[in-house]
Amino acid sequence: MFLDLYGEIFSDISGYIWEIIDAFVISNNLYYYHSSESIMENSDTIKEIEISTRRMVLKLLKLFLFSLIRLRFYIPGVPEIKVDQLYELIKTNNAPLILDTRDKIEFYALEGLGKKYGHIPSAKLLPIFQLNANLKHLSSFKDDLIVTICPGGGASLVAAEIMIEAGFTNVHSLRGGMNKWSRKGYPTTRAKADDDLIYLIEDVETEFLESIAKISEEKYMGEIHKTVDARNLSCPKPVLMSKKALGKLDIGQVLEILATDPGSKRDIPAWVHVTGQELISIKENDSKEFRFLVRRLK
Repeated sequence: MFLDLYGEIFSDISGYIWEIIDAFVISNNLYYYHSSESIMENSDTIKEIEISTRRMVLKLLKLFLFSLIRLRFYIPGVPEIKVDQLYELIKTNNAPLILDTRDKIEFYALEGLGKKYGHIPSAKLLPIFQLNANLKHLSSFKDDLIVTICPGGGASLVAAEIMIEAGFTNVHSLRGGMNKWSRKGYPTTRAKADDDLIYLIEDVETEFLESIAKISEEKYMGEIHKTVDARNLSCPKPVLMSKKALGKLDIGQVLEILATDPGSKRDIPAWVHVTGQELISIKENDSKEFRFLVRRLK
């Protein structure tokens, strides 16, 4: 699995390098061509060409760096599926079981949510904090293709890992999550249907939210053994960075997580909950920065 991803990323990076080289060649050729007197009269045209070329190069560099980030935060043993691949499966009536691990507000794009794209029409809502309680109800799908979804592809990796450890043999996480699905322009809906909810246990959700509210008021005066600074990073990085850092701590040690992504307020506690760790405290300051303290229990 790791070698497959490594080979894929190496291929992507090689492609990006060649495209960057081509971009610089094109840029030089354009400069040479447009340096003639007839074209030099129109400086606006030259400026537009130069800006367009710079943007193309910067975009390619961004894609190159993103490939390296994917390799760094990859979870061994958890396969991913691209949004294009999932769309083709749905379009050809071979849709897998799609488990959307977000909450109801995001799933239905209710009032007040910044991103209004809703959910994939065939997806089932199963919030990540209810995953463990519902695994037994999904036993009939143990050998079927299952795709887990979250906003950016971080929490869905954790959900897929939990399902694989529970014996599910064909679980994939949607790379890039609903953010990328929406950017591609693939179909979404905000409509409610009778079969949207899959074994939803309201008591679990209520208990989970109440516990977070209580934890937010608690103070911790003990030792912090490691800090993860995920500020100015968006999903999936805060969850994946936190998961990697916590795995390096000893049982009983405490991890501090700093984040600014609004989704972290839900994703970090949900990750802690489903993996059986201890959420010691949550704090949010006036600058909308979040601070989480997590104790490793196993």
